[in-house]
This record gives sequence, structure tokens and C-alpha cells, in this order.
Amino acid sequence: MSTSKHKSVVLLQLFIVAIAMLIFVFPIFWMIMTSLKSQNDAFTAVPKWLFTVTFDNYKVVLIDRNFMKYLLNSFYISAVSTIFAVMLGCGVAYPFARYNLKGSKNILTWILTLRIVPPIVSITPIYLLFSQLNMLDTYTSLILMYTFMNLPLAIWLLYGFFKDVPGEIEESALVDGCNRFTAFFRVILPIVGPGLVSAGLLSFIFAWNEFLFANILSGPNVRTAPVGLNEYATPVSVLWGQIAAAGTLIIVPIAVITIALQRKMVRGLTMGAVKG
Repeated sequence: MSTSKHKSVVLLQLFIVAIAMLIFVFPIFWMIMTSLKSQNDAFTAVPKWLFTVTFDNYKVVLIDRNFMKYLLNSFYISAVSTIFAVMLGCGVAYPFARYNLKGSKNILTWILTLRIVPPIVSITPIYLLFSQLNMLDTYTSLILMYTFMNLPLAIWLLYGFFKDVPGEIEESALVDGCNRFTAFFRVILPIVGPGLVSAGLLSFIFAWNEFLFANILSGPNVRTAPVGLNEYATPVSVLWGQIAAAGTLIIVPIAVITIALQRKMVRGLTMGAVKG
């Protein structure tokens, strides 16, 4: 009876997971299908499951509307801001994890609250500040915003990873002739490599998908891919085929990077919890 009950529970869990996956994957599947339809097929009131596949939407998006420029802008801004966020996160998280600094818990809690504040609350003063500094529609403004937007996340993730590294490992490196600097780069960082990948990938995804700051602070020169999707929603109608093609192009780089780094990311996220 217990074995039969266990199988029933497992089947129920698999059914729930399958339903959840279907709900999550279907919008992406439908978007990809729509991107392969002609404009007439995409605008039909009754969805068409059988249609002639065409790549005209991708041609228009990439060549005629120059969406590739927006993708490259997003990649450059996201990559640079991720590198800065991880570097600064290491510099802040490591001392708090390794040394018993006075008031560290309060400071870490304050850092976390910076991530909780809704972005819409701070967008007006940030816009006025960058406007006075003549930094609107520049890579620097978005890189700075995304760096400090992802910094609390990077600090808290890396704090947990550094906390899991036994202090004896660093002491052994010091005994072998390393100083604090070389011990950190040659011993500690390789150990927390999966954690760096996890923090970096999450920071990259958040920066890649961010819309509000990019929409307010960017212009025609540094417009990012999420903001570029606005061009396909006109006052007259929505170009469903083209907007679906552009959305698919936004998803592909993230999917490729995530699949390539999934093992290290999963390992990093399961290295351990933040210790008190």
C-alpha cells in the first residue's frame, strides 16, 4: 500500500510539473510560431496552426529596421555592467564574509533594501541628474544604472559563496607564501567560480531584460532591444509577426548562454545558503 501511495504521489507531482511547464513554455512556443507567419496569418481572428513558414519577419526586423544594432547595444551594456557588478560585489562581499566587521549585518541588510526599492520611485531624480551631467542617451548612463541595480544581488550571492569557503584554505595559502591579494585571486576565486557564474548570469539577465531605465535614459544612439520592441506597436495596429520575431531574437542569446552555463549555475546556486 505504501509503495502504491508513493507512486501516486510521484505521478501527481509529475503531472503538476508538466502542467506548469506547459503554461510556461506555451507563450514562448506561440511567439516563435507567430514570428514564422505572414502578416495575414498572424492577424487572423482564429489562430492558424497550419501555415506556410516564412522568414520575412526576421528579414524586416534585422535588415530593414536595424534591430541588430539594438541587440548589440543590449549585449554590450549588459556584459560591461555585469563585469563591474561582479567585480564590485567581490570587493564588498569578501571582507564581510571573511572578517567580523562591526555592524556588518546592518550594512548587508541596508544593501539588500536598495534592491527592494521600486525603480519607478527613483527614475525622476536619476533622469534629472543624468540630464544635468549631459549623460542621457549614452552607454555610460545605462552601464552605471545596471551596475548599481545588480550590485545588491551580486553582493548577497557572493557573500554566501565566500562564507562557505573554509578559512583554513586561505591560511594554508598564506603559509605557502601567498599574501592576501594573491591568495584571493589564486585560491579563493577559483573555488567560488560557480558562484561567480551564477551571480554574473543573473545580473546579465536582469540587465538584458530591463526596460524602464533603458526607455527613459536611452535614445536613438544606445537604444536597447527591449525598448526597440516599442517600434512595432503603432497607434494604428501592432505588427504581431515582426514583434514576435524581435522577441524571439531577444530570447535566443539568453537561452544559449544559460544552456552553456547551466551546470556551473546550478552548482553555484546550490553551493550553500548564506550563513549567519
